[in-house]
Amino acid sequence: MVVEQTRQYQKRMKYHPETNQFTETEWDSLAFVRDVPYPYGWLKGFGTPPGRHLDILLISEKEYELGEIVPVKIIGVFIRNDGDNKLVAISPERIETDYAQLPEKEKRLLLKLYPGKFEGEGWFGTEIAKDVIRNYS
Repeated sequence: MVVEQTRQYQKRMKYHPETNQFTETEWDSLAFVRDVPYPYGWLKGFGTPPGRHLDILLISEKEYELGEIVPVKIIGVFIRNDGDNKLVAISPERIETDYAQLPEKEKRLLLKLYPGKFEGEGWFGTEIAKDVIRNYS
């Protein structure tokens, strides 16, 4: 994954592919507002913001730099009713292979970020995440 947003930045970051740089926007990041410490970005090789891309949330409290390329293991996805789904990843060294296996503390933090209040939304495991990636075109 490519890191686009970290807890070090209150404001939402915007990526500029023409210069490979990030700038702060005027809006607070959702993770900051909802007190979720996990980095956010996009799945390398599947588009680039601001164009079409696959978003990914990394369950990690490690510090990352904007633009850092991080190896990940995808274990789930948050399906949004607007189609802007969020893949869920962990470090490849972790033993979990599916969202359902995450510790409750981590699941609670994810629910703070995306509570799934709208019809058709929810948290799903590895197989649905693989479908999202497979169906990306």
